[in-house]
Amino acid sequence: MTIRSALSRLLFCILLGTTVVVGALSFYEFRRALQSEIAANLQFGASAVMQRIDTFMFSHVENLRVWRGLEVMQDIRVNDVDKRLSHFLSDLRAGQGTVYRALLCTGESGRIVAASDPALIGRMAPAASAWRSIPGANLGNVAIAPVYGRRDGVAVLRTPIPNAFGKGDIGYLYALLDWNAMQALLDEAVGSGPRGLLLLNRDGHAIAASRALRGRLDLPRLRLESWDLPRTGSTSYIHDGRALGYRMLLVGAAVSSGYQQFHGLDWRIVMIEPTSVSFGPIWRLLWSMLAVLVLTLGAGIWISSRLAGRIAQPIVALTDFARRFLQGDSTLPDVPPSSISEVEELHHAYVEMIEALERSREQIVRAGKLAVVGEMAAIMAHEVRTPMGILRSSAQLLQRQPHLGGKERELIGFILSETERLNRLVTMLLECARPTPPDFRPHDLHAIIDGVIGLLGSRAEKTDVALTREFQDEELVVDCDREQMMQVLLNLVLNALSFVPAGGRVVVKAARVAAGPRIVVADSGPGVPLELRQRIFDPFFSRREGGIGLGLTIVQQIVHVHGGEIEVDESEWGGAAFVLRFGAR
Repeated sequence: MTIRSALSRLLFCILLGTTVVVGALSFYEFRRALQSEIAANLQFGASAVMQRIDTFMFSHVENLRVWRGLEVMQDIRVNDVDKRLSHFLSDLRAGQGTVYRALLCTGESGRIVAASDPALIGRMAPAASAWRSIPGANLGNVAIAPVYGRRDGVAVLRTPIPNAFGKGDIGYLYALLDWNAMQALLDEAVGSGPRGLLLLNRDGHAIAASRALRGRLDLPRLRLESWDLPRTGSTSYIHDGRALGYRMLLVGAAVSSGYQQFHGLDWRIVMIEPTSVSFGPIWRLLWSMLAVLVLTLGAGIWISSRLAGRIAQPIVALTDFARRFLQGDSTLPDVPPSSISEVEELHHAYVEMIEALERSREQIVRAGKLAVVGEMAAIMAHEVRTPMGILRSSAQLLQRQPHLGGKERELIGFILSETERLNRLVTMLLECARPTPPDFRPHDLHAIIDGVIGLLGSRAEKTDVALTREFQDEELVVDCDREQMMQVLLNLVLNALSFVPAGGRVVVKAARVAAGPRIVVADSGPGVPLELRQRIFDPFFSRREGGIGLGLTIVQQIVHVHGGEIEVDESEWGGAAFVLRFGAR
């Protein structure tokens, strides 16, 4: 399989998969957003309609409360002999339009004494299976009977008429509320749209519906006790609509919350909309997306073919470069010609990998040198120290002889000094091969630096070199091994003093930066050439006459054990600057 065919197939599959996934996610998100929006709208609409119903009921309850206290109501006491009360009730009914079927007053016996319709006078008051008191402050004990005989569509409100001339009540004021007015309110709320409204009592029985639902449902038999109806406030959800003759419904429901001092009747309003209507735009969008998908795939096949060709050509060139490099051509070529930035990044990453391999090789060589140092140290410790100790002891015994001449004592002094130098060499080799594990404790680097300057101050004065320090903070406390850190700074300052001429200067700077403590040992000497800066830490590499070449190796090892890095740079005076960086501990 060629790169062109592989990339073409890959891009086609990616395009197809991406388009399908994005289309599916978009469809799902649009559907969810539309459902959420419609559900919230239904919930808000249900709350608004419920508020209108509460206001509607409150207005009529308030009418009864006001009318019951009128002076004309006291005519019940004389059986409305002059028909003044009946005429008054007739006028009230006419003034309210068609809201009331009838207004009537009864005596304590329940017989109708006065009515807006003269034909009702003398009959008994409307019977109801149960009266329910309407809760609320100062509503005049108004009660409502269940909407009975829904075939005639009447709800009955009644309130007792108090005795204006004594205690107790003298009868009742009844209002036969035309339930068609309530259903007209529901019809107005939904208009001619696809939505429907159901008004339920607290038991979940339907007591009113909008026009579309009234035509298809048997309201007296409709029970929605199993629906998730709110006890307070409002809610929205999706529900199976088979009870109402639909498949699935979006439902917004709200419970009566009252109006002013009227506390409501625990009625619930349910606003519904079929999902087939709600999600119609989404299904149309889906078909549009499928059409776009087909067009996109056609365009994608053509684009992927062209793009695969443009990608394959520079990758083939990069492959040739890799083969030439494998055959020993270490010359790094120019970036292969390509307008694809990823190909250029691939080339740069490959070159960086080759350079990293070169650095790794140097580190392996360095590790091999250190291993050799370790072996040499072990051999020298065993083979040199024993005879060296014998030589030193013998020289010390000879030095105690009383009849030695000056020449002999000078030779014995040479033996002692050289054995001491050999002992230091062996000790340094052992420290380089097997460094002592650091004992980390909090120490002030400023104090350590001051100690180093105090030890080497006299030597700097003898060579006429200014040895100073610069601190940015009052203290710089870090976790370190004090002796090893002292050894690091002593080696670096001694190296600097060895190369700085008379009249020069050596400065030790310490500061805390964002990454952690930073120490710089800078001098005004000749500096370190660029080509030697990578080798200067190698074992046995020394630029100082008589130097062993292990001091900076040990320094680097100690710095690394402390979690730091050391590098050589150029100081502000053109000399060397050893920069030590430690991570925050």
